[in-house]
Amino acid sequence: MHDRAAQHRANRRFLAWWLACALLIVYSSTVVGPTGLNFVPLEAADAWRAYRARAFTWVNLGADQRADWMGNLTLYVPFGYLLAGALWPSTEASPRRLAAAAAAGAAWALALAFVLAVKFAQLYFPPRTVMLNYVVAQGIGAALGIAAFGVSRSLARAHPLRQGWHGLDDPRERLRLALMGYGAALCVFILMPLDFALTGHELLAQLGRLPDAVFRLPGADRSPVVQAALLLAGALATVPFGLLLALGPHGRQRSPGEVTARGAVWMTALWLLSTLVLSAAPSLATLALRIVGLALGAWGLRWLQTQDVDRLLHRLRSRSAAAALPYLLLLFAVNGLLSLHWRTPTEALRSAYPLGWLPLFDYYIVSKATAAKNIVAHALMYAPVGVFAWLNGARPTVALGTASSLALVVELARYMRPGLEGDVNAVAVAGIAAFLTARVMPGVWRLVTSVVKGRPTDRKST
Repeated sequence: MHDRAAQHRANRRFLAWWLACALLIVYSSTVVGPTGLNFVPLEAADAWRAYRARAFTWVNLGADQRADWMGNLTLYVPFGYLLAGALWPSTEASPRRLAAAAAAGAAWALALAFVLAVKFAQLYFPPRTVMLNYVVAQGIGAALGIAAFGVSRSLARAHPLRQGWHGLDDPRERLRLALMGYGAALCVFILMPLDFALTGHELLAQLGRLPDAVFRLPGADRSPVVQAALLLAGALATVPFGLLLALGPHGRQRSPGEVTARGAVWMTALWLLSTLVLSAAPSLATLALRIVGLALGAWGLRWLQTQDVDRLLHRLRSRSAAAALPYLLLLFAVNGLLSLHWRTPTEALRSAYPLGWLPLFDYYIVSKATAAKNIVAHALMYAPVGVFAWLNGARPTVALGTASSLALVVELARYMRPGLEGDVNAVAVAGIAAFLTARVMPGVWRLVTSVVKGRPTDRKST
């Protein structure tokens, strides 16, 4: 009975998140267009005739459209995952496998119905793309999300501690589980937009452009400050992965040298795979920085094990105020705001692109991979606000309000800089990133410190 009540609560949470995801998809698939809202009334018979002709017709797309196809697939993976969570039966259901299979089937049927309904609605909002290719991509994405949820539930039941995350009494295992999730997300992000070369001609074209790509620095066409920030982010992104490799299975801790060697193999394999991505720019400098980040993660764990973590937290709190000014200077520099050349508010308003004020429009006019990287970049810019809030004992809602206000100031200032344009979406992304960071930081710190405190012998391990 307790299990069933807990599952009902979980179902309701998944349902709430799924509804939010569904509304976001409907809005971005209809309201947001190249000219903004463009609703064109149609007779029902005409709409149905056009729908049958377009939504059930496969079109041979070129390689340049593969990234968009993969983007549509990826978009529906979280949609399917959340929908499966909203419908999944409790472990008391009998027979369990049959109930889970029924829930998975119902979730996919509902997801496909949703996809078809959205495609039909798009006929009223030209020039949205309606074709079988994207119906298939989104259906596959939803199926993958549903399958991922089912696999995660199966693994939780198969684990000796079957209560899932909250049943993992060993903080080391909790930390490893969280880091595994981060590592998987990082691998997918590195390989975005997943538009791999599939034909011999495409492979030869990729090999032809590799010599120029591998020796370029990330962001070579950007300002030196942005380029330096990208290089630093490339190294820091793999620090958690290095920590994961250091925390080996069965309570074993690997040495920094072993972590660096293992990590180099992982990152090299991932780099080689990225050379097959049509839209990627596989740089050797990026590979080197990722390996450096892995080593930093391993050495960071070793260093933490020599520290009094409670005293370290006190020092971080006492110095957080002093770190705020360098953070703000870096934030303004990355956004191109350290300048003496400005427009007047009237000039900025006159030169602004009005459609850019429509939420999600700036994500619509670029590729889905570019939009995803833009979201991640803004999230990373404002996540430190959540860290500052946690260090100073502020509520996550304070972090949300502070980061959103700061992002609003930054984006308005970008409108007033010649050659730059603000992004209204950054305000929401900044607030959410800071809020989530402030929420998870206490748990992250407890996990890390409990692992450090719980293994004093690791200080001498090799």
